[in-house]
Amino acid sequence: MSDNMEWIAQWKSTNTLSNAWITKGELHHFFSHTLIFIIDGKAIWNINGHRVHVSYGELIALEENSVMEVIEGGNLDLAGWHVQFDTYSVLHDRREAEKFEWHLPSGEAYQKVQLSGGGLASIIQHWSEVYTQNQSAERVGNQHLLYELLSNLYRKQPDNELKPEHGILRSIDYMQQHYDQVITRTQLAQIAGISPWHYSRKFSERYGKPPLDYLAHYRIYRAQEELLLTAATSQDIAKKTGFEDAHYFSRRFKQLTGVSPKIYRQTMTQRKIVSLSPICAEIMIHLGVIPHAVVVTPILLSPHHREQFTAHGVKMLEVTQYEVEIELVRQVQPEMLIGNVLTEEVKRELRTIAPILTGLHQDVEPMLNQLAAWFYKEDEAYRLHQQMKHEVSVAKRQLQPFIQSASTVMLLRVEAFGYRYLGGHSHGVSHLLYEQLGLTLPQALDSGTAWFNPCSLELLKQANPDYLFVEKRIMQHFSAEENMRKLWESPQWNELKAVKNNRVFYVDTHLWVDGHGITGHTLILNQIIRHFTESFHERAQ
Repeated sequence: MSDNMEWIAQWKSTNTLSNAWITKGELHHFFSHTLIFIIDGKAIWNINGHRVHVSYGELIALEENSVMEVIEGGNLDLAGWHVQFDTYSVLHDRREAEKFEWHLPSGEAYQKVQLSGGGLASIIQHWSEVYTQNQSAERVGNQHLLYELLSNLYRKQPDNELKPEHGILRSIDYMQQHYDQVITRTQLAQIAGISPWHYSRKFSERYGKPPLDYLAHYRIYRAQEELLLTAATSQDIAKKTGFEDAHYFSRRFKQLTGVSPKIYRQTMTQRKIVSLSPICAEIMIHLGVIPHAVVVTPILLSPHHREQFTAHGVKMLEVTQYEVEIELVRQVQPEMLIGNVLTEEVKRELRTIAPILTGLHQDVEPMLNQLAAWFYKEDEAYRLHQQMKHEVSVAKRQLQPFIQSASTVMLLRVEAFGYRYLGGHSHGVSHLLYEQLGLTLPQALDSGTAWFNPCSLELLKQANPDYLFVEKRIMQHFSAEENMRKLWESPQWNELKAVKNNRVFYVDTHLWVDGHGITGHTLILNQIIRHFTESFHERAQ
């Protein structure tokens, strides 16, 4: 049936992404057309045989009878909704409709669209509203949302194919994919679709250097990463990064970095470094390495981090949540980027600015080891490890009565789109509470493999913890106030042992999630000890 025929989409269902969407190996079969909207975190899925990275603000569209398998999904707060719908052709002459064989506008096995600005805000607003009038109002709202989501798939993108700027971007993509091979200016100009002279002029206007100089910088950035992350020889690195021989590579390397490859690693602490996260920057400062700048999200930045960065003269590059503003990073002209990135697309862009060291562990202590190895700061790292180990030992002694009694401890996260609980076998505060301190997770929550797992009020009732930490999630564009109110007013809340015994403690996203570095480790332990011991003294009186 032709796609030119008039057709309509009929909303079928809307559901939040459950545990099955963040559990490795889970399979999902879609018997209706489906739109998946990611509102938090990131994951890696296999969609119809294609490995797909999904992250915050993305809309993924699938045709009916699609299959998705979770490859990675539970480490970074993945959340969102999936909307199922059917399509029908409209037959005006017969005043009826029949099933329409709808296909994705892209013609691919799946379609992914990045939403931003007004479109993203509009969809977020819809899901933040509660339809309280009647079922008809809710149906109309869901149908309106479906068409708003579909409109993003059909939105015409600017036709840049014939513009020189688009051709230049194509040539840069080629450099990044083939930098280990011989590449000429003529070859790049052909890829860009313009004459070599015009290509060089336009390229230099945009990037401040000729294309082959740009390529040489890119190759040296990759060589710097190899020197820091591998034990390869200069000769091997020269070949791997597209240089003719080791001597020419060494000469070019020294021109661009100021030192030879042989001693480059020893100069790391003198480099102009931009940290891509506050935790990474904090650990560097504790190791005695002061970064030039750090990328921060103001609404999530913990006070102790802000004070620390101000005291050490670290420039704070302010960005919105889940965004890394590439040009903002480029403006400070870093010599090295360190930290994890949300998507491969962002990583590719950052790699054109400077070498990047990424793949850092989520937990503080393994991250400390990684950074110490890069900076030759193993002695400082050992001292910090011993300090953190001592703090945990002191805390365990003070919490011994609670640990021995096997009193159950739960951390509940309240979000604008529901509730989640901290898993017992993950990283961050989970590792601190359940592995290092040895506190007990309620048995009903033991199956949660993710960092934060979906939690219904019924599951909260089943968990019924002796001690309950509650985090009201801070997120841009969202407010958790309404769901906090619903929690307090729910019958399940007042039946909890922790509520009845006044053992509910409210904790801060700034510290417990985004501030859990070396300093945060101390602050969180102090809070845990204070909360437990104060509740014990209150019962004793």
